[in-house]
Amino acid sequence: MGNLRLAGFEFGTGAWSKRLAGYVKIAVVLAVTLLAGPSTMASAQATDDAEAAQRPPVSVPIFFTSKSDDCYDSGIVAAIKRVATLSQNYINRTGGIAGRQIIINLYDDKRDPKLAAANLAAAISDPQTVAMVGMTNATRSKAAFEANGQALKAANIPFLSDISVAAIIADYPSVFTTRPSEDDERMPIITNFVKEMKFARVAFIGLQDNVASGNLGDSLKKYLGADAMVADHRLALTDDKLNPADVAAMVDDLKGKTPDLVFIAIGSDRIKDVLKQFKIAGYTPPMFATGRIEDLVSKGGSFYPNDVYKLAWDGFPDVDSERLRDLLLTTNNPDYWIFQGAKNDAAPGWKDGTCKVRDDDLPPNALDTENMRALQTGMRYADMIRLIAEAARAAPPAANIQNLRDEIVEQLGTTYAAGRGMFKGRFGNWSFRPMSRAVARTPLIVVLPRGINHPQLAPMQFLHLRNDTMRRIDTLYADIDLIHADRIDDNDQTFLADFYISMNDRSGASIDQIEFSNAYLDPGSNSRQITIRPIHDGGKSDAYPDHMKIYQVTGKFLYSPNLRNYPFDTQRFSIDLQPKNGASAFIVQPPPKELRDKSVTVDGWDPKDQYVSYDEDFVRTVDAQTLEPSVVPFYKASFAWLMKRQTTDYFLRVVVPLGFILFIAYLSIFISTHHFEAIVTIQVTALLSAVALYLALPKLDANIETLSDRLFLFTYLVLSVIIAITIARVNRRIEPIGWLKKSLAFIHIALIPAMSAAMAYYVYQASIS
Repeated sequence: MGNLRLAGFEFGTGAWSKRLAGYVKIAVVLAVTLLAGPSTMASAQATDDAEAAQRPPVSVPIFFTSKSDDCYDSGIVAAIKRVATLSQNYINRTGGIAGRQIIINLYDDKRDPKLAAANLAAAISDPQTVAMVGMTNATRSKAAFEANGQALKAANIPFLSDISVAAIIADYPSVFTTRPSEDDERMPIITNFVKEMKFARVAFIGLQDNVASGNLGDSLKKYLGADAMVADHRLALTDDKLNPADVAAMVDDLKGKTPDLVFIAIGSDRIKDVLKQFKIAGYTPPMFATGRIEDLVSKGGSFYPNDVYKLAWDGFPDVDSERLRDLLLTTNNPDYWIFQGAKNDAAPGWKDGTCKVRDDDLPPNALDTENMRALQTGMRYADMIRLIAEAARAAPPAANIQNLRDEIVEQLGTTYAAGRGMFKGRFGNWSFRPMSRAVARTPLIVVLPRGINHPQLAPMQFLHLRNDTMRRIDTLYADIDLIHADRIDDNDQTFLADFYISMNDRSGASIDQIEFSNAYLDPGSNSRQITIRPIHDGGKSDAYPDHMKIYQVTGKFLYSPNLRNYPFDTQRFSIDLQPKNGASAFIVQPPPKELRDKSVTVDGWDPKDQYVSYDEDFVRTVDAQTLEPSVVPFYKASFAWLMKRQTTDYFLRVVVPLGFILFIAYLSIFISTHHFEAIVTIQVTALLSAVALYLALPKLDANIETLSDRLFLFTYLVLSVIIAITIARVNRRIEPIGWLKKSLAFIHIALIPAMSAAMAYYVYQASIS
């Protein structure tokens, strides 16, 4: 019997030989598989990439409105374009939509209903349109849907709009709105507010042929009752302006009927002129307005001598969005988020004197009110695009456009249904009510109180419960005055703080209701490390204000350091407040920023800014028995301080020694090459000194490379290059090559100092930013 031959080797026919041959065969198969595997996988990946490249990109149209009559460019359009493009690029980097790249297309209706309808028609007719976002104005939206409703229904294109009137989208199952519904959110709040305030007689001032204004007036009649509505005035616009005679007649009528509260929905730009007519007539009832009431604030005192209320959907006075603040804090270039534009010479306000010249000597600030409004709008549109992409994740990779559309609509109505799931974006959290397909968000009531020239949250607010009932909650008027902070530990991420907290006690407020949610939790005692000492109990006092409770709090708190720019970094330290339990819910209203005490002592840090922010988070829960998912939202207020680390110690201990080390190593290149060993010894010693200096620094547990790390790595690189060039210049093969030797000398003498100077400038800029 012949021998076995395998892979070039011969084996006998015995049992051991067969087993050995089997082992070799397995080894050969494994080797072939391992060698072929990468190429096979690469080929498969290349095939997938080729198929993905053959599939055309999907389109996401964005509908927006530009304004040509603003005194200065508000920056809203620029913000929408820039931030939406960033969202597009992020989605494409992370796989796109079902493996397809996305392209955003911008449609500007220029405040023209016909153009809005044409834009929607163009987007629907595009076979690559996978979803649509935007469209805000109710009147133009209604015109666009009436003109293209049948085509929109047939295409079933998911449409994340920003329409404030939910009735407009009621007949279009694929259309959702990121604005709350009147029936679900706005009118229940208004109804409960009118009841709690005991306003028995109300009146309405609106606009003719305006969908949003007319819808509010009709809803007031529906929810408050026709008997409660003593007057309903719908004023006509001529060239976008009210007729003074109509306004005067309306004021005279209301003066005779004396309603307890007047609702006014005529646009933010017209409110001030109408209220001026009420003042002239000597009749100033409480007002409930739509739009901005901040324009009613005047330097000489309160413009209107009675309370003016409004609903706030996206934030409230003197409080910032924590997410947008975090975006501005963590970015390397805050100026990138400045959108406010140049003067608009064509604005009518320059002719009639209503436009005011801006102080160009003040540098633009990303935190300016107008710029933050533009940033919020841009982030809202970007979140819409991200939500579309997230909803499409469940679709199979080979899904066609219509399958993707259907899947997105299905996910928006189920996965992100109110009470079941929630999308957490940069701008806010969104979930949609199944019936209205409007976002579930309870507005807050803001008031410009009589005698107080500053808007604030009204004393009463309302919370929407799961069973669609409303529960009243109180506003906590509170302030925190940080006295001292020390023992800031970047590794433990903790700091000690000593501060006063004061609160108005008219609604029974007490510190017992407050949970300091970022107070350090001791693992041994399972209790928060804070000490509270009452200073004033809120009663009558000659020393302290009446109705003010004051406490001194000392404790250990957590913070989240971002050490990328260490040690030239700015960190955020905060005291976070939230209700201890749902039964004692509250919303914090701080005083205006200009009235807060900015004096604080922090060892090793320089205070830069102080602000109060609000954020909404949520807890996802699933009933393990019924498998019913739910989402429980909760809110927290943060009194935050931005502080920049003092760097004198770092300069003396690190930057200056590294400078001397580099300087000595650089000087060594001018020593005669006859003393080659001495030159290299100096340079190697310099390198080892830099390494030893790094190891001698306190250990910092950062998961990223810090600026300090980059500085040391640069030093190692420069010293290594100096050593390498020193060796190369005396190499026998290089020495005869004149041009190469001169090039190395140029690098040694000129380029090394230039690189060091560039790094020194980089460190200097980081230290002063």
